[in-house]
Amino acid sequence: MKRKLILFTFTFILGVGFVGMVGLAYPIEGGSTDKELAAKEEAVLKDPLKLSVILQKQYIDGKIEETSHTETIWAMQDFWAFYDGWEVVNQGKGEVTFRKEIRDISPYLKENGYFGLQNGQLTIFEGRPMDEQVIQTFYHIDTKKLETYQLQQLNNGIKIDSKDVYQYVLEAFRGMSPSRSVTS
Repeated sequence: MKRKLILFTFTFILGVGFVGMVGLAYPIEGGSTDKELAAKEEAVLKDPLKLSVILQKQYIDGKIEETSHTETIWAMQDFWAFYDGWEVVNQGKGEVTFRKEIRDISPYLKENGYFGLQNGQLTIFEGRPMDEQVIQTFYHIDTKKLETYQLQQLNNGIKIDSKDVYQYVLEAFRGMSPSRSVTS
C-alpha cells in the first residue's frame, strides 16, 4: 500500500510538472508570452511622442488662419480621434498640418471688411473704400445699371459683418456686370 501511495504521488508530481512545462511552451489563447509582456511593459515605460501640430482654418472668403502648438501624444488613436473632421495636408517627421474648411467668413473680414468700388470693380477693402486698402477684387460693375442709393452705398462702403451679407452683396451685384456682345 505504501508503494502505491509513493507511485501515485510520483506520477502526480510528474503530471503536474509536464502540464506546467506545456503551459509555458504554449500559452493559452489570449495569454501572453514573457517576450510579449516585456514588450508591453517597455511600451508603457517609453516617453510620449511630442508632435508639432499646425491647424489651418480656411474660410469662404479665402482667408486662412494658422495656429500651431506642440502636443504630447500618449495614444495615437486618441490623437487621430481628436482631429476627426480635419484633413491632413502635410505630415513630416515630428510635424503634422491639418486643414478644416469653415463655412463662414473669417473673423478678420467680419471686423475689417467693406464692399466698395475701385475702378468700376466690386472690391473688398480693409476699412472703408476711401482708405483704398484692397483685400480682394471680384468683377466689373456697370455703374450705369445701379440705382443712386446702390452707388452711394458702394462709395461709402458696405460693412461685411456676416456670411449672409457677404453672399448677398456678391449675388446682388453679379447681375450688374456689363454684358459682352459678340460681333461677327
